[in-house]
This record gives sequence, structure tokens and C-alpha cells, in this order.
Amino acid sequence: MTPLAISGPLADRSLSVLLGVAGIAIAFVILRRSAKWAVGIWLAVICLVPVWIGFNLGVSGNLYVPIASGIALIVIATLIPGGRFRFTLADGLVLLLVVVSAVATAVTNSSVALSFLLSLTIYFVVGYVLGRLAPHRIDLRWIYGAVGVIFAVVAVLAIIEFISGTNLFVSLRADNPQYGLWGVLQYRGGVLRVEGAFGHSIALGCCLAMAIPLTLASRLPSWVRMLMVLAMLVATTFTFSRVGILAAALGLVMSILFLRDGMTRRLRIALTAGSAAATLVLFPIIGTVLTAAGPEATGSAAYRGDLLALIGQMKPIGVADSARRSADGQIYFGNFRSIDSQLILTGLSGGVIVLVAIVVALLAAIILILVGKGSAATIAVVAQIPAFATVALITQYSIFVWFIIGLAVTSQLTPGAKDLAEAPGHRVLLTPGSRMPEPRVSERKT
Repeated sequence: MTPLAISGPLADRSLSVLLGVAGIAIAFVILRRSAKWAVGIWLAVICLVPVWIGFNLGVSGNLYVPIASGIALIVIATLIPGGRFRFTLADGLVLLLVVVSAVATAVTNSSVALSFLLSLTIYFVVGYVLGRLAPHRIDLRWIYGAVGVIFAVVAVLAIIEFISGTNLFVSLRADNPQYGLWGVLQYRGGVLRVEGAFGHSIALGCCLAMAIPLTLASRLPSWVRMLMVLAMLVATTFTFSRVGILAAALGLVMSILFLRDGMTRRLRIALTAGSAAATLVLFPIIGTVLTAAGPEATGSAAYRGDLLALIGQMKPIGVADSARRSADGQIYFGNFRSIDSQLILTGLSGGVIVLVAIVVALLAAIILILVGKGSAATIAVVAQIPAFATVALITQYSIFVWFIIGLAVTSQLTPGAKDLAEAPGHRVLLTPGSRMPEPRVSERKT
């Protein structure tokens, strides 16, 4: 009987699959022991591991998954079961996005629609689900503090990058198209635009901007929060991303005006004075760089204006008929390859109905803030609206912004950022080594 022979490539692939499964199992066991450690490690990966570090899946190995998304899936698995989950309209909107994208693969340009469905799942949905589930196991303000600490580290590293002119993360090379796309440093007006591990200065700037309201709502000492926020503002400035700087300013101003949790009057005054002083110092630097950039900066703004012509190509539901895939695999809408507006890109890939639903959801978030009921995460999302209109969700920014959206939805269900695990109607979760809490005894005489 002839022995079964296994080819070298097949054996190598089988070994890789086995090692991958073993690694996932080990990671699950380790992260399962502490929800806080699991979320903290994921935040560190988001901020310190470039998007080009990942792995390929599928029969042909052409489905790329960044390690941040892979670990997010493991963390999500460790958070289940959580407290009682309440389905919301926001959850319905995300489900609508997935269903429409899935249906589009059968009724429209299947190749283009499948690409959007995979991107939606790998980058958007995993971040959203993690943000929705994490507060059911972890105190929401602890999560805010973890975001503040890790992004304070990111800010310091970005400032060092600007001063030294060296980005250490691009030395983490990978033999894949992601590195070729995002592993190139950017300059504006001859000045390095810091990008850290985020692969693009806009992605770094917008993520730092989202971290500001969350940091201010954490339980860290007031002076620590203020120093962290100032560092984030300086680092955002050194990205020389206009929309990143605008989002950071909006997030800070709305936090000073509308954020209730953890914001004393003294801290509001100190932040106002500190940010005003920082503006006086940094504004001349921004102005000099943008002036030196000249046509490059104005050209990118004009290009975003040209994208408005694509609105007329949107279908009620599904991918626009103008979508096509070129011979080299690039996706075009008409003559446009880069769609620098997530709102327009959503309308082109999901349809007008999906776009209108998202706009309505954003308007509802604005109203929550104006009436004084918006959480820190909701403020962080609303401050990103200019970015949604002028930037596509790229690299880790795409995952992190949907994580913040998930936090925003969950936080609006629990006024005052209470721990969901202790909120009325939620059962207490026990982890290995923990004890059943002592029953509370009423002080009222009977």
C-alpha cells in the first residue's frame, strides 16, 4: 500500500494552521482570567502594533486580518457571557449594514460588494461588538482611564517622533501590500507628519482626538488628566492633520461645556486656560507648515469637494453601479479610486437608506449632548463628524472608532457611567477566585 504523501507547501500550511489554533486557545485561556487585562492588552495592540502586522486567511490566503482584529475576536469571546444585553436601534443599524452588504453580494457587483462586506466585518463590526460588550464586564470609567493611559503613551511617542524625525514602527517590516500602502512616512511642507503605529497621520490624529473626552471622564487625578490631554493636543498638532486638530478641539470644547462625569469647575477652568496657552504656542507652527504645504494642502481639500459629484450615483440600497475593480485589484467609483469621505463611501457601498440612517443616528447623538445627557464616548463620536465627512476610516482608526461607538451606545444605557455589572437588572458575574458580594443591609428601621 502506497503511503500518503503530503507536499511541502501543504505541510507548512497545515503546521501554520495548527500553531495558529494553539495560539488562539492559549490566548483565550490567558485573557479569560481578567477582562480588564484582556481589554487593556487589546488597546495596547491597537496603539502600538501597525496595521500591516497580521495574517492571511482563506483557501487562497487572500483574506488579510490585522492582528488588532484577531485579538479583538478573542477578547470578545472572553467577555461572553456578560450582563443582560439590551438590543438598541444602534445595534439594529449595525445589523442593517451587515445585511445590506451581504445581500449586495448577490444582487450587485459581487466582487466589489464582497470586499466591502469583509472590510465591514473585520474592521467595523469587531470593534463595535467589543465596545458594546466590554462595559458589561468592566467599569466604564476604568475603560476610559485605560484609553487615557495608553494614548498618553502614544502622544509622548509621537512628540518624540516629531523631535527626532524617526518613526520606529516603520522598521517593523512585513512582506504584504499593507506595508507598501501604510509603511511610508508622510511630510507636509517639508515637515514630518507623525503617525506612530497608525500608518497615517490622519488616523493617529483622529484617534488621539477621540481619547481626549474619555480621558477627562476617567477617575484619574485631575492634574494627571490635564497633563495627558495637553500631551494629546500637542501630538495631534504634530500630525498636521487639519481634521484631526479640529476633532481634538471639538472634543475638548464639548467636554468642557457638556461633560458631567469627573469634570469639576476647577478642572474646566484649568483646561480652558491650558488649551488657550497651548494654542498660542502651537498655532504659529501649524500656520507655517500649512503655508509651506501650499498647493498640496489646498489640492487635497479640492479633491474632497469633487467627491460630492458621486452622491448622485448612490442607489437606494446596495453598491453603486459605477463601482468597478481594475485589473490590479483596485476599486473605483467612476474615475475616483480614493473616496476620502466615509459618509460618501457608505452611501456608495451601502445605499442612500443606510446613509440616511447613519446621519439620523449622528443627529440623535448631537441632541443627547446638547441636552446634557451625552456620555464621554458620545462626545468623542460627535467630535469625529467632520472626519466622517472628509476622511475614510483607515488602519486602526476604523477599528477604534467603532469601538468608541460601541462604548457610546452602551454608556447611554447607564446614566452616570455606572458599572453595568452592578446596575439594576443585571446579574453579578463571578470570575475564578472571586466571592459572592455581601448582601446590602438597609439602614432604615423596620
